[in-house]
Amino acid sequence: MRPLDRRSVVASLGVAAIVALIAWLYARTERSDSLAITVCAQLYAKAATRADTIRIDGQVPLQREESQLNPLACGALRSAYPRRFVRTSP
Repeated sequence: MRPLDRRSVVASLGVAAIVALIAWLYARTERSDSLAITVCAQLYAKAATRADTIRIDGQVPLQREESQLNPLACGALRSAYPRRFVRTSP
């Protein structure tokens, strides 16, 4: 048996790292929720009172198909991704 070539080991590790990165990006739930998060963030930005914010918490930002059971409301998205809903001062 001959020892493994150093370049082939490095190349194999590089390919494995790239595949792992791509799998990680596709597995993140934030990626699939990003459009709904954007819609909710825009709604919250326009809210003038606490009553508006409470009303927005219950809204479902996107129409879901029948096969998708639990649509996320804006309040659930705000709880799951708090950094995306940080309000900046004008």
